[in-house]
Amino acid sequence: MKKLQLYTIREFVPPFLLSAGIFTFVMLLDKLLDLLDMIVSKGVPVRTVIEVFLLLLPSMVAVVIPMGVLAGVLMAVGRMESDLEVTAMKASGVSIFMMLKPLLLVAAILTATMVMFNNYVLPDANHMAKNLLLDIGSMHPAAKIIPGMFVEDIENYRIIVEEKDDITGELYNVVIHERIPAAPGRTITAQRGRMEPLSANRFRLVLTYGQMHELAENGEYRKLDFDTYTVEITRSEELVRQDRSSRGDREMSAGQMRALVDSLQSQARALEDSLNRMGGAPLMALLGDSTTGAGRSTFPPPDSLDARTWFNMSRNFMAQLSGNLRLLADRKASLLRSVSRYQVEIHKKYSIPFACIVFVLLGIPLGLSTRKGSAGIALGVSLLVILVYYIFLIAGEQLADRRMMPPFLSMWLPNIILGAFGVILTVRSLHEGNPLPLGRVTAGLKSFADRIRGRSGS
Repeated sequence: MKKLQLYTIREFVPPFLLSAGIFTFVMLLDKLLDLLDMIVSKGVPVRTVIEVFLLLLPSMVAVVIPMGVLAGVLMAVGRMESDLEVTAMKASGVSIFMMLKPLLLVAAILTATMVMFNNYVLPDANHMAKNLLLDIGSMHPAAKIIPGMFVEDIENYRIIVEEKDDITGELYNVVIHERIPAAPGRTITAQRGRMEPLSANRFRLVLTYGQMHELAENGEYRKLDFDTYTVEITRSEELVRQDRSSRGDREMSAGQMRALVDSLQSQARALEDSLNRMGGAPLMALLGDSTTGAGRSTFPPPDSLDARTWFNMSRNFMAQLSGNLRLLADRKASLLRSVSRYQVEIHKKYSIPFACIVFVLLGIPLGLSTRKGSAGIALGVSLLVILVYYIFLIAGEQLADRRMMPPFLSMWLPNIILGAFGVILTVRSLHEGNPLPLGRVTAGLKSFADRIRGRSGS
């Protein structure tokens, strides 16, 4: 039996590695153009680009490992089924469980490994990748221009634009404050502009239809209207690395996020207490038990006031109190949304690795359901399962971030549904040779398509 189990593992490992490599390559295609652009247009050294590539790999590995498990199990079991090896096993009295056991063991090891990977390797890799990309962006001055924000870390210049087209390099409503040593200060405004990269650390701003305002040292003010004006901006060619301590939710381990969640929940409870006290203050004041805080008018107003003054003071007090309550409620809601976002990331670090076990339970029945010549159909089904899984995962994350679904349920529901389906199919595979009749489904769909084509032809 041990030989059979080792044989099953040997059959699984090559297609698993091949599938994981293919999925990783497909995900990298989206990044390759950006990496090449760093070398060609930004002049980033090849060594630094390779470093970026290596730092981006962990975020992809965390996703593709479960996908590779499903495809690897499907290919391995499907090949064994098509070569009648599974039939020979059954004829010898060997249960399908002897195939399931080693694959579940491998999946459990991968799950534990990926949990450790997600908590101790991935956060630091994401943090280092973000810092390096920010440092590379600072090498390219044009990348620092963000619409609606002053760019102040370009030496001798302070720039703000209203709109920016990253594809064409067009700028709209440009304002530049030029402060060059030993030169008069200038403020340049233009209706339009265009960025023209010159090298990795230099670019040209071609401004059209604008004005130049200059204040000389003797206090003389000059204004110049222009149709076209060019400004060349240069930054250091050296890559300056900075160590940024702030981390996002995907740059922290589960333990770090739990500590942060506890802190945010404490703040939310404090705001809840403040809301209760402030909301109950008018009622308590009416009962004569309390007044508002120091520096504010008491409520209700003194009896010596006339009715109009009493009404105006009461109205102003309630308006101010309502505004304060609204601010506290918004702050509390923001804290709770942050709590949900971090809780989603915590559960994601465990739910995605656990998908390795779920996909084994699904992959074996799917592999046993294939017949010779229909492996492509089973592979298509596996890709469909992966697509459905990640659609549910992404949708659940969005719902949980908006507090429309509990974080635990949003991240574990795909595993629960697909896992239950896999258990049912696995139990069927222990008693039946074809737990999922893909051949009959395919034949039915083909017959239906033939009838549709026949009717359209007639």
